[in-house]
Amino acid sequence: MPLRFLHCSDLQIGRSFAFAPPDKATLLAEARIDALDRLAAAARGCGAPRILVAGDVFDGTQLSDRTLDRALARMAAASDLIWHLLPGNHDPHRPGGLWERLGRKGWPANVRPHLAAEPVPLDPAPGEPPAVLLPSPLGYRRVPGDPTVWMDGAATDEGVLRIGLAHGAVAGFGAEEGTEANPIAPDRAARAHLAYLALGDWHRSIRVGPATWYSGTPEPDRFRVDPDGDGTRCVGGVALAVEIDAPGAVRVTRVPTGRFVWHCAEPVLAEAAEIDALAERFEAMPEAAEIVLRLAPRGALTLAGRAHFRDRIEERLAARLRWLDLDLAGLEVRPEDEELAAIDLEGAVRIAADRLAARARDPADPAAATARRALVELWLMRELAR
Repeated sequence: MPLRFLHCSDLQIGRSFAFAPPDKATLLAEARIDALDRLAAAARGCGAPRILVAGDVFDGTQLSDRTLDRALARMAAASDLIWHLLPGNHDPHRPGGLWERLGRKGWPANVRPHLAAEPVPLDPAPGEPPAVLLPSPLGYRRVPGDPTVWMDGAATDEGVLRIGLAHGAVAGFGAEEGTEANPIAPDRAARAHLAYLALGDWHRSIRVGPATWYSGTPEPDRFRVDPDGDGTRCVGGVALAVEIDAPGAVRVTRVPTGRFVWHCAEPVLAEAAEIDALAERFEAMPEAAEIVLRLAPRGALTLAGRAHFRDRIEERLAARLRWLDLDLAGLEVRPEDEELAAIDLEGAVRIAADRLAARARDPADPAAATARRALVELWLMRELAR
């Protein structure tokens, strides 16, 4: 029977989501607590008796007692599972800090915090091979060197599976967001004779090597654009179901765990058919009601096209999704002459409309975007009055 565990990281419980409207921020924050229940269900589904959390269980060190109590209660409720927790860069272990607060509250019987870099035997389930956990907790947001170096010389019994647990950026592997804080050697698993190295810090599921993986976050927390693609990217929450028969015999399976699916799209729009296709694409997704979409369209629309965008996307599509976050800075409005002529206005309002049109067409005019929005409103007023 293989050694089984669920590998996850970067729950970041307690995140505030300041960039979202208050009602949406509350939903997103709640999903991070609920992720504990989904992780427990995923572990049971793959027959794993334990969950390894590779850092950033919490989003900060100054969280409320209510947030901490709720997290401990959710883990305690999954009493059939053992939770192995590691301090990361968002929740480092400092004297008098978050982890000591949690300890004073009393750790549930099924929760194991790993606050020191020392081998810890894993309680084997019946039939599992013996294993030892080598955790590398962070004591600061940034540490001066590789926090996993100690694993190379860590003494363990002969024939025991060595499982590393760490949080940081694999050096030279392309750190997220241009940083390599807490660098980890890419060949650490080989150097330390690890059967598996469970990593956290990067919010994507990434295979560094046969025995070295980033799990990714179980609940996404940000929009991501694919810089090498078409400007579209979908991010869902995952954890890794890991089975190890022996060193070199590792099976890793991605398991969906997220509630919300985060999409980011930058489509080029020029006509109504493209607007309809965009809306239909997301409405047809089975998880549409749980989609969080940042939409940053580019291109140029006529007044009629812009009005159609407002109706089809800003109103009808937005009502179907969990949250539609619009960035309209790249979407221009270029009124056609016949559209302007059709705006049945007289006197000073007619003169104002003509001046707005002239400014809207001038890319050098700093008020061009405001003029375009005003023209759209005039067009909509005309349509409503018909």
